[in-house]
Amino acid sequence: MSKGNLPAEYTSFVGRTGEVAEGLAGLASARLLTVTGPGGVGKTRVATRIAQAARRSFPDGVWYAELSAVHDEAELAGRVAQVLGVPGRRTADDVAAVLRDRRALVLLDTCEHLTPAVSRLAEAMLRHSAEARVLVTGRRPPSTGGQRILDLRPLPDADALALFADRAVAADPGFKLTPEVRRAAAAVCRSVDALPLAVELAAACLRTLSVGELRDRIRDRGALSAGATTSVLARHRDLRALVGWSHELCGAEQRVLWAALSVVRGPFEPEMAESIGAEAGLPEARVLAVLADLVDGSVVSREPTPEGPRYRMLRVYREVGVEHLDDGARRRLTARYGTRRPGPAPRPRRVRDPGRPVLSARELQVAVLITEGLTNLEIARRLVISKRTVDAHVRNILAKGHLASRTHVAAWVASSLGSDSIPASVQG
Repeated sequence: MSKGNLPAEYTSFVGRTGEVAEGLAGLASARLLTVTGPGGVGKTRVATRIAQAARRSFPDGVWYAELSAVHDEAELAGRVAQVLGVPGRRTADDVAAVLRDRRALVLLDTCEHLTPAVSRLAEAMLRHSAEARVLVTGRRPPSTGGQRILDLRPLPDADALALFADRAVAADPGFKLTPEVRRAAAAVCRSVDALPLAVELAAACLRTLSVGELRDRIRDRGALSAGATTSVLARHRDLRALVGWSHELCGAEQRVLWAALSVVRGPFEPEMAESIGAEAGLPEARVLAVLADLVDGSVVSREPTPEGPRYRMLRVYREVGVEHLDDGARRRLTARYGTRRPGPAPRPRRVRDPGRPVLSARELQVAVLITEGLTNLEIARRLVISKRTVDAHVRNILAKGHLASRTHVAAWVASSLGSDSIPASVQG
């Protein structure tokens, strides 16, 4: 075996120093590291940089296999065997046996469509060699125990702007980041959610557009559907094709929920997803499981908060999703959810009277709406959550307050908070 085939970098690497360091630490502490995230977030580039930085730890080589064109398990084994210099192997165990007593790193790139097969291959590699390590990239991590996961998100604003400026010079050698250009370029980066591939595609457009024209076109017409990059993969040259690849990998329920959630601008809560999914035709009891599948597939990002998880879909994913809604569903869902946020008001503070139990932020919102005389169904519509969720909150409120009925809630809320503490927007 020679010392590997890791592809050389041909453009500068901008940002991601923290992620690379985290990946190196993960590779040192676990034998399988998965770099995951949405399409266009830079998984391949980060994984390649991690592998490059780790070269000295693997005297038997760093081996790179790009798998986007591989379709089944036998083809996967054959491709990796070819990379390792032993063509003709057709099973995971045969390929893995090549690594016995080798201190090598194998990078399996673009694996989301081969998750079960890659899981079996990675397990075989680690089982046959105590010294080998495996690095995987994909929008969905393999189901292999003991792995470390590096979840990539869009770039911070400063890094996105630095990436745009770097690639802009390649498209227009006269490009200069003056204050006016900086403001327009920052707006471009925000419009494409600071997704690295989208930023690069945008910068490539400066061959024919000014930064101001580019900003206006992206704002008026949506995210980039095509552009020029130096990627050797055709689907990496078109952002929407990259997202379309994710759509092809989804099951029927996932596509329904993706399309329905695409009308939501900004973050949303699980209750909102339940309400939208049920209206789109999914069984309400299935919605959160399907949402978890979309998170696992990097279609939706999950953001933990003190009040519970919130979710978000990047703009280009929303644009692709909404294309799969018929006109009637799009109008209906947009009218109801398109301009809404997870709650109709800023988060109210929790009730913390020392002699009384604590209401959660959502329970407080429900309690205030009960005092307005709203039914549980009306509260669900106001808060954009399911009636089942409201029913549970009402039961909790009654139990915490030791109240006999809803009619006692108004007096209890007033004595616990005082009307001056209730946000006006919550009061209606």
